[in-house]
Amino acid sequence: MKFRTILTIIGVVIGTASIIVMVSIGNGAQKSITDELSGIGSVTTLQVYQDLSSMGVPSMSGGNKKDKSILNDDAIKDLKKIDGVTAVTPVVNLSGGEIEVDREQYSVSLMGVDYGVLDDMRYETTSGRKPGANDENSVILGKDVLTSYTYSGASAKSEKSSVKPEDLIGQNITLVIKRTNEKGEEEQRTQKLRVSGVLESTGGNEDYSIISDYKLVTELNEWQTGKKVNIKKTGYSEVLVTVEDSSVVNDVTGEIEGLKFTVFSMQQILDSMGSVFQMLQILLGGIGGVALLVACIGIVNTMTMSIYERTKEIGIMKVIGASISDIRNMFIAESTMIGLIGGMVGIIISVLLSLLINLIAGFFIGGNGNANISYITPGLVIFALLFSALVGLLSGVRPAIKAANLSSLDAIRSE
Repeated sequence: MKFRTILTIIGVVIGTASIIVMVSIGNGAQKSITDELSGIGSVTTLQVYQDLSSMGVPSMSGGNKKDKSILNDDAIKDLKKIDGVTAVTPVVNLSGGEIEVDREQYSVSLMGVDYGVLDDMRYETTSGRKPGANDENSVILGKDVLTSYTYSGASAKSEKSSVKPEDLIGQNITLVIKRTNEKGEEEQRTQKLRVSGVLESTGGNEDYSIISDYKLVTELNEWQTGKKVNIKKTGYSEVLVTVEDSSVVNDVTGEIEGLKFTVFSMQQILDSMGSVFQMLQILLGGIGGVALLVACIGIVNTMTMSIYERTKEIGIMKVIGASISDIRNMFIAESTMIGLIGGMVGIIISVLLSLLINLIAGFFIGGNGNANISYITPGLVIFALLFSALVGLLSGVRPAIKAANLSSLDAIRSE
């Protein structure tokens, strides 16, 4: 009887550990990808576009152009009125510029934003300071601005300058932009810029850009293209909206889409990934649950055999005054304890297995013995413990009822 009970507990241990480890692998994958995506851009920053075509994607909606909302200064005022929004800035980009540092030429891109709301955006400097609202000629350097690329076939090799962006703080740099005039002659324009700080890594385009005042970038763009931009009629290609915290991202996104603009946010990707990983966790948990189902059958078998072996004992208990509910509860308590003990041991083993999986994966993936392939949450531990106890309880119900309904006279006569 004791040996059979131990084997049954081992079955519960295997089932519980299987569920926890399987689901923890899904949790680990979700956590790794979520952390990676969160590092690419701030979850509280929304990218707003006039329409899909502004992102290089042909618009599928069709319709009259007059019906489309224009992302101009009036639209920016409307965006600022939305509850939960802390800052709104147009984004103006300029590519094809060059700067010279220690006689080395570097191709750079400018990203123009509204310096008036810079303090309310999620931009932080690792050194130096952020420009003030009137510092039109001051700029912030992305941490990888001085990275040059050499191309070999289809691959690109990056080489960082010996001069760090931090070394340029407080210094003047000369930006050179070029254009070809109507006669086919090349012209160039120089612009003196003063470096006020270095931007903390965002994981996005800002790392490779020079953050400038959007009015200056607009002026340089007009010179480079030779065309005057009518923002009121054409609008900005992109606007950045910063919200209070991640809890209001979806509400603000809905409000902006109601104004007929296209919105992209990291939160949308994280929500979509969350749904996918939830299905993955259910699938993995179901696979692990098969082992617990087998353990459930083992508990039923153990408790049923226990009744046959303790038939006389049950009869004696009834004769000396034990009620039907007392006997039933006794067997249910035993089966529940089998599930509970198996669950607790299974949790301990699953934690050890999780550590071992991460340790081995760390050596193969990261080389430092640290990885998050398996991630066990407190909620998963509590669920596994309660579920194993519930399995034990339900598995013991039928044998317990059978034991309670035994005739006391027949039970005493049995050998």
